[in-house]
Amino acid sequence: MEGVSGFNDTIKIPWELFIGSTSTYGAIILLSLIVVWVYIVRYGHAAYTDVGPRIISILTCVLVLISVLLLPVDVFMTSYQKYSNGTWREWAADNSTRQQINNSVLYTYYTCYTLLTFSIFILLPFSYFFFEEGDADENVPVAERCCTAFKYSACFIFLVAALLLCGAFIQFGSIPNTNGTTIDDLKYLGDQIKERGVEAALSTTISVCTVMGLFVFILYTAYGLSAFPLNFIKARGSAAKELEKLNCNRIVRDDEERLLVSKYADGRPMIPADRRRMEKLRADKHRYNELERLLDSERQSCWTKIQIFLRPFSIVLGIVLLLLSIAFMSSLGVTLADKFVYSNFTMGYFLSATHYHYNPMNFILTEAQHIFPIDYVLITLLVFYVAACTVNGIRRIGIWFFWVKVFEVVPHRTMPQGLLILSGLFSCAMVALNQVVLVALPTYATYGSQHYRNGTGNVTVVPCDNHAPPGDCQLTQFASIIARFTLHANLYGAIVTYLIAAFVVVYVVGFIVALFRRKRNILEKAIGVQGSDEDDPLLNI
Repeated sequence: MEGVSGFNDTIKIPWELFIGSTSTYGAIILLSLIVVWVYIVRYGHAAYTDVGPRIISILTCVLVLISVLLLPVDVFMTSYQKYSNGTWREWAADNSTRQQINNSVLYTYYTCYTLLTFSIFILLPFSYFFFEEGDADENVPVAERCCTAFKYSACFIFLVAALLLCGAFIQFGSIPNTNGTTIDDLKYLGDQIKERGVEAALSTTISVCTVMGLFVFILYTAYGLSAFPLNFIKARGSAAKELEKLNCNRIVRDDEERLLVSKYADGRPMIPADRRRMEKLRADKHRYNELERLLDSERQSCWTKIQIFLRPFSIVLGIVLLLLSIAFMSSLGVTLADKFVYSNFTMGYFLSATHYHYNPMNFILTEAQHIFPIDYVLITLLVFYVAACTVNGIRRIGIWFFWVKVFEVVPHRTMPQGLLILSGLFSCAMVALNQVVLVALPTYATYGSQHYRNGTGNVTVVPCDNHAPPGDCQLTQFASIIARFTLHANLYGAIVTYLIAAFVVVYVVGFIVALFRRKRNILEKAIGVQGSDEDDPLLNI
């Protein structure tokens, strides 16, 4: 079969495999760049012209998206090596060919996650402190800003160095007792690091990012998955009605101001309480003028008129997205229930594939994988949907440091430092999404659509699982990385399982809250205030 040369010129990769994987992945990179660019430009503060934070945020978000969307390429390149009858394709019958293809995917994972680790732990913290120093004093020289940023971000550099070293050494266990010299022991460690050190170090770093990302899932994505689709379903406010209520409130306050003026018409000085009230009423008058201008602009805009005709489609889209959220969370719930029933803490809740009960999304994607790129389109839509829900959750809740709200994520009003923190939270969440997908879609993400021939006499073709004979099935590279790490660190598997379970519980609670919470009115959307939480009586009309 004609193909393209791989790492070894004597081994050929089929054209359809090479073109199918690279062209689809290239299209996804371009799509990710466009989507992220639109989001970052939309949320960036219009008053800040420095493009540095925006470029860094775009690069980080694109990098994490293409890292996550490498999974369906991994599934395709793994599944395509076998026919549906369970036999290997002719060009994949040789194990060296399969190993070459798997290594190409594995090295791509290494590259993506190495760059992502650098971005999350080094580039983003350094950029945050660099631009923070510039905001404090615009006259600070660039060299001084770099020194200050490096000083504050040094702890993150030490953290990632410690993670890489711990991952490279801890998983090796003790040095075998061979009565060798110290030089022999060091040589043993060197050989182990050369053989497994890179994967072990990156696996540890990915695992830490995954745990961090699962907390972002619990805090933001869980609420976003319920609030985002419900926002399409709930009725939209009327600018004309809000303008009418605003005018009524203005009349009431104007009457109160006239009463205060008439009370002191004889020239007597105002008492402090009345003086403060008068100042407040006059300040509100300017505020009313601004709000009236916003409402009038909203009422006359073309987009408002278009939304009236799009209302039925908005409801249908909201219902579809809500069903998608419920299906995704149901798939997680089914697998988690199986894990708690058929596995335990000491095993890291590692679950045999034979114990999976019916999982609708897992079944649909596994069957769709037979016709590439249908599964890629579906998983891409799922990833972008979860990404949009994560940003929506961060926008609604805000960025907090314990009980202090640090930044608000508002279109055209987000501070540059807020964009960098948003990118960091988003990146951790998307790293965790691969692990969540591995739980929600266990068969698809682990084996794809592979089958193997079971038995010797009466042969039956069955889907691949963990009980397949050695050499008859192969794991995707991402599932293989996670499985090897979990077997060495069962505590990680247990922590991830508990956090995903907490994510499902918080989603249910968030769904109930979002269901009964009123939709923000037009004024709140226009100025980016999160409803009645801001205690502004002028907005609660």
